[in-house]
Amino acid sequence: MEYITQLWNYFKVNILGMAPETKKVTKTNSKQPILNKYNKAKRPNEIKMVNDISDAQIQANMVRAKYLQITKHGNHKIQKGENVATIAKKYGVEEASILMANRLTKDSAKSLQIGQVLKIPNSRKAKNVRSLNDIAKSLGVSVDFIRRLKTVEDNKKLSMNQFHNTPYDDGLGNPTIGIGHLIRKGDPKSLSNAQVCELCANDLLKVEENLFALLGGKQKYDRLPTGIKEALLDMGFNKGTGSIKNTPGLLYCLKIGKYEAAINKFTNVKSEATGEEMAGLCKRRLFDISLGMKIYNGKIPKSNLNTAQQIYNKGVALLRAECKRKNKNFQDQLVGFNNDVKSYLGNKIKFITK
Repeated sequence: MEYITQLWNYFKVNILGMAPETKKVTKTNSKQPILNKYNKAKRPNEIKMVNDISDAQIQANMVRAKYLQITKHGNHKIQKGENVATIAKKYGVEEASILMANRLTKDSAKSLQIGQVLKIPNSRKAKNVRSLNDIAKSLGVSVDFIRRLKTVEDNKKLSMNQFHNTPYDDGLGNPTIGIGHLIRKGDPKSLSNAQVCELCANDLLKVEENLFALLGGKQKYDRLPTGIKEALLDMGFNKGTGSIKNTPGLLYCLKIGKYEAAINKFTNVKSEATGEEMAGLCKRRLFDISLGMKIYNGKIPKSNLNTAQQIYNKGVALLRAECKRKNKNFQDQLVGFNNDVKSYLGNKIKFITK
């Protein structure tokens, strides 16, 4: 532990340019036990929230340095015609990061005046990313998560060594390339495998940056269990981090370490475009629930399984209605739906077969 701490301090001071930490000494009465109102009997499967970054997270952050290009920015004086959105685009950072760095809200940012000065946070881009393994290392997540994310986005049509190097339709009429990247004006229409992986890493880094802002900073994000991080990354990648912010109670549960309750809130299955609930989004939330439940190492709380069952049941009902509306064979679609959900959850829930 001491060796890891020394390496981490060296990394912060010499790589990130942070000030070295000093330890605070607190005197306590050894005869008097320190009581904490939260040190009551915990549920057997409740995961304790950590106050410090784990050794594993320290090591992951050190590995990430090889795969991240960090650019430091100074202050920015607002010019005529500029706003937070245009400034964020100029420096390659997320709007939420600028708002957090300057203690602004979207509403207060509307009152910014020409000549005012804004702090611009560091921008991050992926480098040396050429494979799925590299994507995982650049984000500090498991390779299994990145492989499963690719499978979900590819709709199981491609092997791990195959990529969408040219545009395709995502099934909803959106031109897409690589691993679920929606094509925007100016984006290239042809990518090598390495470029697909780098693009995916950069897309996930943007999601992560917005998660920092939602949770109150990188350190608070780093303290989350890996399975929870992966679930949040997928939700942000799939629906945008606004869907996380707008899910009642989710951020509160995450901030206080109530992960079982947080997983029970992975239930946003409404389309951002139409506002309608969709069977496909039910399936995607079941994927996220399965990611979050990894933190229990198999001893899954009954409440989380109940939530998964409810989302599954809703998904089947929506699938039935969608098939009727689009004149598709429900039984055929149900087989595919069940196979996908089973790949996420195994036999942990009860499946509907007709």
